[in-house]
Amino acid sequence: MTARQQLTYPFIACAITLFFIAINFLYRPILPIDETRYVSVAWEMWLNNTWLVPHANGLPYSHKPPLLFWLFSSMWTLFGTSEFITRLTIPLFVLLNLFLIRKLAQKIYPDNPQAAALAPLVLCSGLGWFLYSGMIMFDLLLTVFVQTAMLSVWKYAETRRMVWIVSGGVAIGLGLLTKGPVTFIYLIPFVALVKWWNPDPQANHTAILKASVVMAAIGILIILAWAIPAAVVGGQDYAYAIFWGQSAGRIHESFAHARPFYWYLLLLPVLIFPWPFLVGFWRSGLWNNNQNSDKFCLAMFTIILAVFSCFSGKQLHYLFPAFPVLAIWASNKLRPEKFNLEPVVIIFLAAATIAIFSASLWAPQVFRNAESANVIPWWGVLPLVLTALVMKPNVLTSSRLALHIIAVLLSLSALLASISPMINEIYNVTPIAQQINALQRQGNKVAYVGKYQNTFGYAGKLTAPIEQAPNNPNALQNYLQETQGYTVLIQKKPDIAQNINAILATPYRGGWLYIVDNQRYASQMELASE
Repeated sequence: MTARQQLTYPFIACAITLFFIAINFLYRPILPIDETRYVSVAWEMWLNNTWLVPHANGLPYSHKPPLLFWLFSSMWTLFGTSEFITRLTIPLFVLLNLFLIRKLAQKIYPDNPQAAALAPLVLCSGLGWFLYSGMIMFDLLLTVFVQTAMLSVWKYAETRRMVWIVSGGVAIGLGLLTKGPVTFIYLIPFVALVKWWNPDPQANHTAILKASVVMAAIGILIILAWAIPAAVVGGQDYAYAIFWGQSAGRIHESFAHARPFYWYLLLLPVLIFPWPFLVGFWRSGLWNNNQNSDKFCLAMFTIILAVFSCFSGKQLHYLFPAFPVLAIWASNKLRPEKFNLEPVVIIFLAAATIAIFSASLWAPQVFRNAESANVIPWWGVLPLVLTALVMKPNVLTSSRLALHIIAVLLSLSALLASISPMINEIYNVTPIAQQINALQRQGNKVAYVGKYQNTFGYAGKLTAPIEQAPNNPNALQNYLQETQGYTVLIQKKPDIAQNINAILATPYRGGWLYIVDNQRYASQMELASE
């Protein structure tokens, strides 16, 4: 690989990532329920200056440690509370991951500069990672600290300098403040496999293991520096939740998302699409893994995959902090000259082109409760042009691999942008939240029927919690009769009579959302029961 290519591939990775992030900024709202919940927790922290104990709708929020909320609150303090600033926070860490994976690849495969050159592109181009790179979630932030901790251990093994023990300890502490003890699941296999990533017979592996224990101790002290005072301030239930619920309790009960053992194995090819479906990928000679570095990468990813497979609670993004080692292994194996015409890429581009141009026909069937079929069909020109380029074998003959990946990712971006009007119609909570804000400013109480996920706090810049209305019909009717104000409720199908009495009726996710006057809706319920 030439020196120019060694710079070109990381540049492409950054450029594609930035393009997709820009598409998210311009075309996609902050999505309920996860993204809106996290920014709303941060909003309450910033609004009420409750930096020690995060709150959701006025109550202590124990499901996640506070680092992400601290980041949002700090950004708002420095630069204002605009949505642009809010959505800029995670992408900064997404780009930092692309820098760190280069450094890690240089350590794992020091004799192959191709690994460091291709690793950022391989990492950012996997379907799962790519789609999440524009989202407000914890896992890509956690990946920064996992990679930093791994590099710190490696640098200590090379230099024996105390600064790297401190660096690793701080990285572990920040990881714990991001997602809790799950951080160790990604790091323990790395330390346990030290003889493969540091095979020097003269290396003092015992010293490396001891240094890793000290790093872990520093990390634990960092999170305890927050958790102990937070437990005192938050109360007994909050203390129990952060000390038990986020560690042994989560492992034992695994909360929700129960899925079978093999679930990750089934979805892994989709998460790393398009790589397993490329002919050039399999022509690159993946089977010869005799190097210690190969064994280390595969063993570390397999161990992490197996551990998470044992938990009944599984989410796609749980694996993301393990993806860098898999991407580095693949980058070392890939042979760019083996990529020529890729049937799957051509089929995907053709499908994306057809899907975008025909979106007005199929999108209303996907977004059934949308009131219109607004799409942006001219985005179909992008995958159409890319299809023509990919089908010509004499175009970019020296970088066919890059061309295929660029084509797939740009087409995915175009597909998202093309259907964005319908996504915004159903998932943009800002108009709803602003209506709630207006009602509260007029002195009205606003309640919510069902489990409220702290969806509207940041979007509406709410300064008061939303009350929890009873879900039982009889109890709800009594509540409405006794309580002046308005109530938010969601139904699967539009209710014509209710629509007449609602001050706001809008499609929302898979159903319809209404804001109704309590007294009028109580009268309607009474008439319906007669």
